[in-house]
Amino acid sequence: MATQPSSQDQFISHFLSQVAHELRAPLNTINGYLDLTLEGIAGELNEQQREFIRRARASSEHLYALLEDILLISRADSGQLHLKRAMHSLEEVAKGAREELELSALDSGVSLEVALPADLPDLWIDAVRMQQVLRNLFSNALHFTPAGGRVTISARPLHAQQDQEQRMVEIRVQDNGCGIPAEYHEQVFERFFRVPRPEGGHSSGQGLGLAVVKEIVRLHGGRVWIESTPGMGCTVIFTLDALRHPI
Repeated sequence: MATQPSSQDQFISHFLSQVAHELRAPLNTINGYLDLTLEGIAGELNEQQREFIRRARASSEHLYALLEDILLISRADSGQLHLKRAMHSLEEVAKGAREELELSALDSGVSLEVALPADLPDLWIDAVRMQQVLRNLFSNALHFTPAGGRVTISARPLHAQQDQEQRMVEIRVQDNGCGIPAEYHEQVFERFFRVPRPEGGHSSGQGLGLAVVKEIVRLHGGRVWIESTPGMGCTVIFTLDALRHPI
């Protein structure tokens, strides 16, 4: 059963939702002009100019993703969040999420690896929402993984019981970063929670990314949890009821 948000959480998410709605239109305009500039509509760019524009575009894309997280939480609270499921390649969805964070990973010196089995069938998922899940998990892993590290996504079908159809798939996003202490493994999926860092302060972000992951996974008929030991990295594991399109 899904945990009901507190009245304070509802107030915060409603307020943020109103702000997010107001920001989407001007942000889309900014993104449009940046894309046109990269296409050379306003004239040819030299390499330094192109790099500056690409970084501005990546930052605006990051902001847009944050707005989408806020709006998703608001829709979930109001009962208006629905999936648009179809058969999709998980590899294509994962590559799309990786592409969104390509510059962030490059700046951090961390590799984002898609290591999915070649025989993994297409999944019955909402591709837009699943890319949102993977983007949030990749982004979260980047915050906890030092330069030279790696973040890897893998997946496998789960074997069904003898009297059940095989419908579940397990997906893992693993990093070799600093890890998360056991006492925070449940809390990280709560809204606005940020993991305290050993050196003081909290992890970056608004504390919505993993709450969004949990909500989308729940709507796909699955669950999500963490396996992590401090100093030995972190693995976020989630299941989806997605191996067969219902007739």
